[in-house]
Amino acid sequence: MFYNSYQTDIDKTNQPTVRFITDILAAISIILTLCTVFVIDRNLVNGIVAGKYFWFYAAVAGLAVAVVPAMVVRRGASFRFSAADALLLMFCCLAVGITFFHTGRMTTKSILLVFLLMFWFLLRICLSGKSGLIQGLLMAFFVFAGLAEAIWGLRQLYGFTVSQHALFKTTGSFFNPGPYAGWLAMVFPMALGYAATLFGAPCGGNGTASHSMPQNHHPNHTLNMRDFCVHYGKGILGVCTALGIVLVLPAAMSRASWLAALGGAVFIAVAYYARTVKWKAYTHKYRKQLWLLTAVALIAVAAAAVGLYRLKADSASGRLLIWKTAAKTIAAHPEGVGLGNFGGAYADVQATYLATAGTAHEKYVAGGVEYAFNEYLQIGIETGIAGLLLFLAFAVYVLYTALRRRRYLPAGSLVSLLIFASMSYPLNVLPFAIAFVCLAALCVAPDAAAPPAHAGTPLWRVAACVCLPVWVTIGFAAPHLCAARHAYSGWNNTQPLYGANSRKEAANAYLAQYPYLRDEVKFLFDYAQALSKTAQYEASNRVLAQAMQISGDPMLCNIAGKNYQALQQYTQAETYFWKAAHITPSRLYPYYLLTKLYHETGQYGKACEMAAIVQTKEPKVHSTAVDEMREEVKRLCEK
Repeated sequence: MFYNSYQTDIDKTNQPTVRFITDILAAISIILTLCTVFVIDRNLVNGIVAGKYFWFYAAVAGLAVAVVPAMVVRRGASFRFSAADALLLMFCCLAVGITFFHTGRMTTKSILLVFLLMFWFLLRICLSGKSGLIQGLLMAFFVFAGLAEAIWGLRQLYGFTVSQHALFKTTGSFFNPGPYAGWLAMVFPMALGYAATLFGAPCGGNGTASHSMPQNHHPNHTLNMRDFCVHYGKGILGVCTALGIVLVLPAAMSRASWLAALGGAVFIAVAYYARTVKWKAYTHKYRKQLWLLTAVALIAVAAAAVGLYRLKADSASGRLLIWKTAAKTIAAHPEGVGLGNFGGAYADVQATYLATAGTAHEKYVAGGVEYAFNEYLQIGIETGIAGLLLFLAFAVYVLYTALRRRRYLPAGSLVSLLIFASMSYPLNVLPFAIAFVCLAALCVAPDAAAPPAHAGTPLWRVAACVCLPVWVTIGFAAPHLCAARHAYSGWNNTQPLYGANSRKEAANAYLAQYPYLRDEVKFLFDYAQALSKTAQYEASNRVLAQAMQISGDPMLCNIAGKNYQALQQYTQAETYFWKAAHITPSRLYPYYLLTKLYHETGQYGKACEMAAIVQTKEPKVHSTAVDEMREEVKRLCEK
């Protein structure tokens, strides 16, 4: 248990109180970083996402300061570089380098990745040596965060708290139910592990082999009484969290989260019992029963897969198309396109594929795609095949180390996250990226109860080598980050100008904000629209070109085509309208725009062909806009 190992450690020091205070300070700083998941800043546009960015930047800066007193007190400790450190460092350098090559600047995703790398090494320093208290507090926070999110979601479900999305009832502190369900699924295995301590199962989280149930406890013995309370507190927290997750997770309707929660729980059970059960003797004794159980399990899995597919058949078909097209995108760009540039590269490949070889059903389910709904495919597209291999090597090494050191709880949550990442986009959501780094650091942290097997580099030297670059990086980045936050706030004040038809003033305001918000697709869309509405068509298309590099939204192509049409550059306008039509063939708007373009240029035969498509094609969602477009193209053809 983490308290026992920590107590043994501080008893050997001359400054137990100081060591305790500095470790608590470091743990609080790490927990504040993990609290990014709860941050929502209503003063910023998209404050559910953007507010988390700036909290994370500030929290990492605070952690870089909090590490110093902890290292001074632990000056006799050592640090061992591992393969995980090298793999993550190489992955980050490669990803940032590829992105800079394609964009010529540090994008928002590049900055976040650099801060995540700094967070990793600061964590590794804090978790080196005797860090049982820090490890235990971090895992307890994960379980508590899961309980808080479960309660938040239940309150939203029953109408006591407003959801973060108008179309969904249950989102927690996230912008839609998908990431929210993924967070609950990630915490679920750890909550089960905490709940199992009530039945004598080992914690397996901080590297200790002892059972979580305190031995020889007696009410008059202070340490054992405290240990006894911590034990039952953990168990009750785990039971409440697991129960809350079970209650709210089905309401999120996320099949990926259900599979992730189940996978993480099975991983913990198998990893633990594989070390305690004599499998060879058991399988020999119950061979027939095991074969029967395996057959039943396979049938159940197949039935569940069919049921999950039919639950949202069109959604599942859309995911299959996305994965198929993402694989084609990797083949087209094996060197990588840079962080954040997935949308543009993917849209080009999807448009080409659906224009030449797509089936009718694929054309129906195709949509504008911002994520690959498979982090491994998206990493392969953005960082290339080399980046994907480095990431996979890092994940495999971390899990292997966790199994070797019996870190079942953080490993189980990490497995859930990795399973969820194969069907969704968690690593594109900042709290998940932070949790991934923290869980991986917990998996590879040295045993909190035993001395290191080999001497390493003195911890204070490593801390100096890490903290100095961190402070320099933060110092250089701080002015830009402060200006970016001011730009987000200014964007919030500019949006009413555009809505009030003060588009010239809005365009001027957007111009000042552009250097800091050029990675925000919605900002670029608003800015391009403001320029287009004030007849600055060429400037609008330059902004749209930046947006189309990072987004696959076909509306960007439609606006660019309308700009070229206004400039009487009809060939370019036709190219962009057709690209929009090929990205999402089920949408009528590009064909409506082509009808008007061909009519304006006197190509009446083509105009009537496009009008026939508008009249006969069945849209995914019928609306009054569809009726209006059909009525207008009908009048054009009659003329």
